Amino acid sequence: MQLFPKNIKYTNTEKDVIHYIEHHINDIDNLTITDLAKESHTSNATIIRLSHKVNCNGFKDLKVKIIKERENNHYLDNNVDFSFPFSPIDDPATIKNSIANLYLNSMTVLRDQIDTSKIMKAAEMIMDSNRVFMFGVGDTGITVKSFINKVNKLNIFPIFANENGEEDHIVRRVRPNDLAVFTSYENYEREFGYEINEAQQHCQTILITSKPNTIYKDKVDLLITIPSEEKRRKLRPSSLNLRLNMYLI
Repeated sequence: MQLFPKNIKYTNTEKDVIHYIEHHINDIDNLTITDLAKESHTSNATIIRLSHKVNCNGFKDLKVKIIKERENNHYLDNNVDFSFPFSPIDDPATIKNSIANLYLNSMTVLRDQIDTSKIMKAAEMIMDSNRVFMFGVGDTGITVKSFINKVNKLNIFPIFANENGEEDHIVRRVRPNDLAVFTSYENYEREFGYEINEAQQHCQTILITSKPNTIYKDKVDLLITIPSEEKRRKLRPSSLNLRLNMYLI
């Protein structure tokens, strides 16, 4: 389930709760916290702790999100493999349909998980900043450039800090009324560790990533997480860039 990201460390008892929920998701509607604790052979405290770990205020909030995800999944093609959407032996028609389903599923997953309050906050930070420096490497950098090109038409002119490998030089010269936006699927510690530490001392910062439990979540001013559907870390299909594009737009 999307509600329980795989990159979060769960205790064994928390895993028992998740396992029960995933295998009895249609029974969740009338389940109380005491019922869930009894059925999963855990405790109320474990369920409350798990709720907080996945950014829910408590069991009631967790239950609402579980039901919402269950209903949303009715519109998804659950056969889509976000890591390998098609194989080398597939015919062109199958590949075409697989790519279409990949994009449709990506858009549906992102639509259901966008935190509009964070998007509004990011927009306000961009509009209120004197200069906006955007960081991205590889395919993510291409997505960042695409975003910059779009907002140029709105008379907003962010600077792509990774152009010509000048990011270290640039980040040392940011000012208090500037904004640094770091975009990385999961390797931001390696790609931007120095830049984030340097920038957060002098200006506001935003980090967009798929890792919600980042060591930088208390260092940056705004953390925006994107859904992670890929089963294998090294495989990042075009659906990832689509999700990044939607968030940035």
